[in-house]
Amino acid sequence: MLPLKGIRILDLTTLSGYCGMELADYGAEVIKVETPCGGDPLRILAPLKNGASPHHAFRNRGKKSVTLNLWHPEGKELFKKLVATADAVVENYPPGTLEALGLGYEEISAIKPSIVYGRISAYGSTGAETNVPQSELVAQAKSGIMHVTGFPENPPTRIGFSISERYSASFLSVGICVAIYHARNTGEGQVVETSLCGSAVAITEDKVLTYSAEHEDPMRTGNAHPQINPYDILKCKNGYIALSIGSDDHWGKFCDAFDRLEWKTAEKYYSNVNRGLNYFGDLRVKIEELFEGYTMQQIVAICDKVLIPGTMCGTTEEALQEPQLYARNMIVTVEDVNIGHLEMPGRPIKFVGETEEALHAAPDLGKHNAEIYGALAIDSAKLEYMQREGVI
Repeated sequence: MLPLKGIRILDLTTLSGYCGMELADYGAEVIKVETPCGGDPLRILAPLKNGASPHHAFRNRGKKSVTLNLWHPEGKELFKKLVATADAVVENYPPGTLEALGLGYEEISAIKPSIVYGRISAYGSTGAETNVPQSELVAQAKSGIMHVTGFPENPPTRIGFSISERYSASFLSVGICVAIYHARNTGEGQVVETSLCGSAVAITEDKVLTYSAEHEDPMRTGNAHPQINPYDILKCKNGYIALSIGSDDHWGKFCDAFDRLEWKTAEKYYSNVNRGLNYFGDLRVKIEELFEGYTMQQIVAICDKVLIPGTMCGTTEEALQEPQLYARNMIVTVEDVNIGHLEMPGRPIKFVGETEEALHAAPDLGKHNAEIYGALAIDSAKLEYMQREGVI
């Protein structure tokens, strides 16, 4: 049985959904609360297939969907009834939005003192920039991530996926679990929050520590690592290889395997520190000259044989053909009612010895209105009335 069975989460997030997805993945009943007029805009985020978004299908898998107008007086009262049944609320509205509606933590904790109130915002709820507009791009730029990403001769570079959005959601899912554990033990709820910019800074810890120790701004080094060498993307006969020599022992094995014994004993290469001092001087050039005589497949075979981390730089299509990913259920197929067969990443956390439960498709808008509101003793006639009045 998944460990969060019996936990109920009200997910009010828009254009996000990762936090609720993670909680649903591990057994929580996550109820996606959406506006009656079209629902979460994520539902129409391109690319679309058969009018549906794969992003919505992924980030809202395993959830239930109800429609609810939080700006309608009756909608507010209905939401408060839902709160009484829940363990946590998750939202990412601009700071102060739900408070202005009378649905902030102070109001809902009066209904249920043990409620956990999770929120994601741009900069957090304190400080001078609480209400400054934010985006994934701005978070990466402001946190310093872009300054250290890319090649030194090129401008600061955005990481190719929404890293601050993803991490802020993952950090929040951990925080919510911890806060629910606390609430179960003490009866005390609390506010748990993460921010895009704060989460982006949190994952640059090596750069922050380097600057703190040396008072020099870390710079872009392309695909190479500033402290470990060679740790880089290197050209070979038919493509590119990711090579990670993480220790002097690995370096010795590499030199033996590729018959470069003189590199193994040369003073400027024999230690990681010395390799770092000379990597961009001449070592990188020498390794690429060596690799000109090898294909990607040959290099990977040699690295695997001597237990050195090295692999081909694959495309998304090639990654989706990796048997190991399927063996670990890291690529799964979900049957979506609109899209059909949809391959997506599986649960990254595995519980050894447990049979992994199947993932379920994201729900259609309002699919669970009758189920969820019916459990609040709201009959079909009342539901029809609320639908006509724009409450749900």
